[in-house]
Order: sequence, then structure tokens, then C-alpha cells
Amino acid sequence: MFIRKLTLPTHFLGAVAFSVVTFTAMAPKPAQASTTTVEIVTNTIAAYPSCLGYELKGACFWLWCTLYYCEIRTSIRIAHYVPDAVVSTYNDPTMHPWTEIGKPLSTALSQVGSALMASPIDSSAGTQRENTEIATFKSADAIANPAGMIASMIASGSVADFTGGFGFPGFQELQKFPQTVGSIASSWTQVPAQIGSDLMQSFRDMIAKPMEIYNKITSTVEMVGNLQSGLGNLGELFGGDSTSMGLNLGTQALSMAGIDVGPLKSLISAVSGYSGDGNQFLCPGAASAFTLHFSSDMDALFWRGVVPLEYLYPQSWVPGLAEVTKGSGLNSTWGSTYPRMGEIVQSHPVKSSAVIAERVGSIIKQEAQPHIYKYLEPGSGFRYFGDRPTKWQMLSPVPETTCQTFGENDSLSLSSFGDGKTDTADGYVWNMWNKYDCCRVRGAFLFSVP
Repeated sequence: MFIRKLTLPTHFLGAVAFSVVTFTAMAPKPAQASTTTVEIVTNTIAAYPSCLGYELKGACFWLWCTLYYCEIRTSIRIAHYVPDAVVSTYNDPTMHPWTEIGKPLSTALSQVGSALMASPIDSSAGTQRENTEIATFKSADAIANPAGMIASMIASGSVADFTGGFGFPGFQELQKFPQTVGSIASSWTQVPAQIGSDLMQSFRDMIAKPMEIYNKITSTVEMVGNLQSGLGNLGELFGGDSTSMGLNLGTQALSMAGIDVGPLKSLISAVSGYSGDGNQFLCPGAASAFTLHFSSDMDALFWRGVVPLEYLYPQSWVPGLAEVTKGSGLNSTWGSTYPRMGEIVQSHPVKSSAVIAERVGSIIKQEAQPHIYKYLEPGSGFRYFGDRPTKWQMLSPVPETTCQTFGENDSLSLSSFGDGKTDTADGYVWNMWNKYDCCRVRGAFLFSVP
């Protein structure tokens, strides 16, 4: 048995190029310091050639059986990046940089945060710019990027229903968190002994109280549940009712933003059927239409450290374990991914936003995290391999059509990352491109090559 060299059909590449040109040409030049849905979709599509990172890795082998016989089937193993979510950081919800989607959402959900905290949530998230000020606090949210659904639609061979449900974060993942405490405890065995017994004892004191942790989670779940009941169905509040805060998500929202999904039909028609048994050329990813995966106001009890479960992780205590860096964690000029809360020690506003975006990404890409969020769950019908590394694309205030990995050590450079890209309102929008390595399921999995 051997594997032939795999190449994409020229019609497929031509269809993708046609789609990119069509989407890019349909919107005006993005504005500075804020962005709109049409600009986000346009800039996302324009970044596909740079950010996609398409790889044909090999093949997967499956055993498929009927009542009368069995056979070995194969499917292509591929890897590429998908723009799953748009992550925004901001100080004041009324100054949210995503004008017609993020701003009304964050403005409404700030009331949810205030109810959870039993006190008004103020705009105390000013990025620090003086040498005497070292800490800053930011709010953040993650909303699914509708342009990321292109991969899912090509994989399924059908245009997505943009009028479907608008998902909101819940406490399902939070309820799973107690099951992970054991694995967190085992991760402490990898912490260097020289960090001192006092630090280890601090963790032991926390981890030795499982009922206290459970009670905190239970009380939080009950509080959020009561709050949702009091406010009514959040999905209905923001879903198809255009009179509700001026939001009308779905096809009408795309039309109002100037986005025509028609060209997608041509793209899907051009590539469907090439693989014989369902399209195998793209991994679906986890993107959906405008689903809210994270809101720091809905997660206020954890994002603001009122329920400090983030401090159970050794990464929250030991410098260098989870730094946002491309090299040694001890040489980082950015900040740490943990604890995944809104406070950060970073004087540069763009760097602080980037680190906060990394924290949000770390939460929503994993299951059973100690936060109120909606897990970025990959599409069904595919087998996935490995982790999901992330690349980032700035969408506002300076729109870019390339992706990058945060953490470059610029301590010896004449300029710092983000210079010339600061926003006076401290509002930043990042496109979160996650890498997927997958092959379509065609039976019982046997093995893959490589």
C-alpha cells in the first residue's frame, strides 16, 4: 500500500481566489480606531492567502464494514488555520471597537456583570502610560467570526443558516471543572523544587479544600442561573428581534452590514464533489455565526478574581511557565497567560491587549475551565490531531492582512511591538486563527500516515 502525492484541483484553487477577490471588493476601506462586520469579514478573507497555512500531511486509514464485507477506506489528512473568533479588548463597553455587534452586546452585558458583582462595574480599565503605573485592567470578549464558516461550509457542501441560534456562554464547562483538579495537582510535580516550600504550601492549602471549591462553583452556577431567569432568555434577547437594542443577528445582520453570502454558493458548488465521499479539502474548525464565546462581564466573578480558581494553576505562580513569548519565558517583554484574569502588568497598550487576547483564547479553546464561557468545539465528522496553535491578525485600529504570533522580544529594538497602532480609546480587535489538523471520518479509525 502506498500514498500518492496529493494536489488540489485547479478549479478548487480558482474558486477560492474568486471568492477572495469578490469579498475583498465588496466593502469600503476599513475605518481607523473601530471596525464593522463588513470590515471584519473583508479583512479576514483578504488574509486567507497569508494566514491559511494549508498543508497536505498524508492520509488516514479507516475500517468500514457492512453485514457482508469490510473494506479499508482512506481520507486525506490536512492541516490549516481557521479564523474562529474575533477577540476584542476595551475599557468602556460604550467604546467597544466592534460598532454594530460588540458595542451593543458589551453595553447590555455590563449590566449582567454588575448584577453578578452586586455593584456597578466601572470603566477602571485604563491602560497605564506612566513609569509609576505598572498595572492595568481590561475587559474582553470573543465573538465567532462569520467568515470562519467558509471552511465549515465547504467541508459540508452547503451554505450555513445564518438565521440559526445565537449562542451565549453558559456554566456547562464550569461544572466540569472539579473533574480537572486532579490533573492540575499533578502538574505541580513539574514545578522546580527551588521555587520554595512556601509556594507549594500555598497551593496545598488551596487544593486541600475541594468542598470549598465545589461550593464556590455551585453558588456561582446558581447565581448565573437566577440572573438568566430574571433577564429572560438571553438568546431571544439578542437573537432575531431587531427591536431589541437594535441588534438583528443572522442573514439580516449580514445584509445590513453589506455582506452578500451569494458568492459562497459559487465557491461551494465549484469544490463540492471533488473528494467523492464528502469534501475533504478543509477542516471545518469551530467558527459559527456571531456566537458569543466569552464576555468578561458575564465572567466577572472569575475575570476580576472574586472567585480565584485561576490560582490553582502553577502557571499563575511561577514566572516563565506560561509567558507570551517566542523564546525563553524569562526574556518575555509581554506578560503571562496565567492567571487568566483582566489585570496585567504591561505599560504598552497594544502589548497588554495582545496578552489579554491570549488569555481569552486559552480559555475558550479548552474544555472544563474555571470560567463562564462557550467552548470552541470543532466540527463533527472529522478526526482531529494535536493541539490548536494560534496566530493573530489585527483588525482594529490598524487593519492588517497578515498573521503573527505574539511574543517577539523587542527589548533591544528601537521600537516596540504595536508602536504606531495605539488607539486613544484603548480598543483593539484581533482575529484568532486556530490551526486544525484533521481528516474526514470514513469508518473506524485505524492509523494515519504520518
